[in-house]
Amino acid sequence: MKKILNSLLAVGGLLLLGGSLSMARAQSGSQGTGQSQAAPEQQNEARRPDLNLTDDQKAQMKKIHEDAKSQIEAVNNDSSLSADQKQAKIRQLHKSTRREVAAILTPEQKKTMREWRRTQRGSPQSQQPSGK
Repeated sequence: MKKILNSLLAVGGLLLLGGSLSMARAQSGSQGTGQSQAAPEQQNEARRPDLNLTDDQKAQMKKIHEDAKSQIEAVNNDSSLSADQKQAKIRQLHKSTRREVAAILTPEQKKTMREWRRTQRGSPQSQQPSGK
């Protein structure tokens, strides 16, 4: 059950945060630790939209991403919550993270992100990792 929840978390994080991870990496250089799982992620990054974020937006995206990651980790480590409760809290966190990201984007950047997300929802590769 924990493996499924972690898979959902990973997929949801990628979909909801969209380009924020790649933008944070672009700002701070290679943030990864050389994990072998980085290769598919890098392939997906090539298809992410170029939002032409300002340095300020990149810094804000990085902070939003780090905050969301720590909050999700706290939910996952909360043994007092059932799996369903954890899933609901994580969905709520993803929703608020998406709002925070949208708040720092210009209307043109929002449009680009919306269009990219729309294409990702329909692609077979975006649905593949969530298989149970």
